[in-house]
Amino acid sequence: METLDEVIAQREYFVSKKLDRINALTESAPSPEDEHYLTNYYAYCLKLYNEYQTFEFDSAYFYAKKLNETAQQINDSELIAGAKIEFANILITAGIFNESLDTLKSIQLAGLTPKIKANYYQVLSRGYFDMESFSQSPEFAQAYREKGMAGYDSALVYLPHSSWQYHSLIAQKNLKLGNNDTAIIELENIISTYNLTNDELALPLISLAFTYGIVGDKEKELIYMAKAAMADLRGAKKEAVALLFLANNLYEQGYIIRASKYVNIALEDSRFYGSNFRLWQVSNFLPFIKAEHIGTIEKQKKQLWYYSLVVTLLIIVVGISFVVIARQTVKLRKSKKIVERTNKKLAVSNEELRLANRIKEEYIGYYFEISSQIIDRLEKLKLLVGRRLKKRQFDELSLEVDNLNIHKEKAKLYHNFDKAFLEIFPEFPNKINALLKPEEQIRLKEGQLLNTELRIIALFRLGIQDAEKLSRILDCSVNTIYAYKSKMKNKSQNPTQFEADIMLVTRAANIENNSKLPQ
Repeated sequence: METLDEVIAQREYFVSKKLDRINALTESAPSPEDEHYLTNYYAYCLKLYNEYQTFEFDSAYFYAKKLNETAQQINDSELIAGAKIEFANILITAGIFNESLDTLKSIQLAGLTPKIKANYYQVLSRGYFDMESFSQSPEFAQAYREKGMAGYDSALVYLPHSSWQYHSLIAQKNLKLGNNDTAIIELENIISTYNLTNDELALPLISLAFTYGIVGDKEKELIYMAKAAMADLRGAKKEAVALLFLANNLYEQGYIIRASKYVNIALEDSRFYGSNFRLWQVSNFLPFIKAEHIGTIEKQKKQLWYYSLVVTLLIIVVGISFVVIARQTVKLRKSKKIVERTNKKLAVSNEELRLANRIKEEYIGYYFEISSQIIDRLEKLKLLVGRRLKKRQFDELSLEVDNLNIHKEKAKLYHNFDKAFLEIFPEFPNKINALLKPEEQIRLKEGQLLNTELRIIALFRLGIQDAEKLSRILDCSVNTIYAYKSKMKNKSQNPTQFEADIMLVTRAANIENNSKLPQ
C-alpha cells in the first residue's frame, strides 16, 4: 500500500503527461484542404477519443459522435461500424445500456473484418454483463449473462489466438463459469508474457484480483487490486474502478481510514470524468465508508482523551518527582559544597600547622645554634679574661674588650636570621613586591638577603607583631618600628589589607615551597 500511496502522490504528474499528449494531438489536426482530409480527420478523432475514453466523458462522447459523422461522410462500412462500436462503448460507460445495444444492433456485420467483428462482440458482451450486474430481476440477470457468454464465444472466433485479448476473454469466460484456477493461470500468463501498457494491464490485474477474492485469498486480492489501481493511476484513467473496489475491500477488512482516503480519491476522479453513472457507483460505497470513518475517528478521539489523561497524570507525577529530586539535589549540592569548603579549610589548616611546625623546628634549631655559639664565645672570653686577670695583664685585657665589635655581631645575627627565614620562605621578597605599587618596589643591594623593611615584615609573619619586641630585636626605637610599618603600608596597593595580604601571600608561597624547606 505504501507503493500505491507513492503513485497516488504523483497523480498530477500522470495527468499532466496525459494532457501533454492530448494537446500535441489537438495541434496536429488535419487541414480541410488536405486531399484525404476526411480519412485523416477520422483517424485524428479516433486518437483523441482513445485518449479521452477513460479520462473525460464529455470529450470522449464528443469525439465518438465526430467519428460517426465523419464515417458517414466517408461512407465506408468498416469505418461506420468501428465508429458505432466506440459510440456504444462510451454509452455503456455512462450506463445508457438500451441506446448502446440499439447502436450495436444497427451494425451490419456481413463483409466486415475479423478485427471489427471481435471488437463488436467484446463491447456487446460488456454491455450485457454490466446489465446483469445492475439488474434487479434474477430472471433478466440470467438472460443478460447468457447473452454476454454468447458474445464471448463469438469474439473468440475472430480474435487471433496469440493475442492477449484472446487469452483475456478465455480467462473472463472461465471466471464466469467458476473455473477459477484456469482463470488464474490465464491471467498470470498474460501479465508475465505480454508487454502491456498501463491502460491494457489494468484489466487482467483487476480480473486476477477478483478471482483471488472468489477463491478466498484476501492477501493476493488486495495485492493485485492495488496493482490494478496503480496501473489506472499511471495511465491517468479517471473512469477506473480498481481504486473504488480496493477501498471497499479495505473497508470490509477494517482498514477504515485508508479505505476512506481511497474512496475520496475515487470520488474525485469520478467527478473529473463527468459520468453520472460512475459517480452513482462511487456514491453507493461512500456513505458506509464515511460513516465507519467518522465512528473510527470518534473512537480514536476517546482513546486519545484517555491517553491524554494518563499522560497528564504521568506528567504530574513526574513533575512532582522532579521537584522532590531537584530539592534533594539542591540540598545534596549544598551539603557537598559545605563538605568541600570544610575539607579545603582543613587542608589549609593542616598545611598551616605543618608549616608552623616546620618554622618551629627551624627556629628552635637556629636558636640552639646561636645560643651554642654565644655560650662558646662567652666560655672562651671567660677563660681569656681569667688568664689575663691572674697575670694582671690589664692592658691586654682592655685591648681584648676594645676588639669586641658589637655592630659586626648584630650584622652577623641578622644575616643568619635572614638566611634561615629565606630557606623557609624563598619567594618572600618577590611576594611582598607583588603587594607594593610598581614605583615602590623594594630593591635589595648585591649580597643583601633582606633589608630592615623586609626583616620587620618577616618577623611580623613569624608572629612577632609587638612593636617593643621588634625594637629590642632590631635594636631601634619603637617609633622607628612604627615609622617603617606605616611607610610599608603607604607603599602597598591596598594599605587597609596589607597585613592580612602578607599572611595570605606568604601562606601560598609557603605551601608551594614546602618541598624546599631545609631538612
